[in-house]
Amino acid sequence: MVGKKVASICIIIIGIIVAIPFNYMYGINGIEVDIVWTIVGIAMTASGFYLLKNSARLKPI
Repeated sequence: MVGKKVASICIIIIGIIVAIPFNYMYGINGIEVDIVWTIVGIAMTASGFYLLKNSARLKPI
């Protein structure tokens, strides 16, 4: 049970980090890069919150 919560929190943190625009950090031009990474980061963060909220009800694999 604790492992599921730790994994969910890690997914949330990684999702937030991924949502940071990479073109400012690496000098990549284009808004497309921002849009793609922001969507991926938001999806990861949302799935992390979902797993954190529903970790007790999820069946083990």
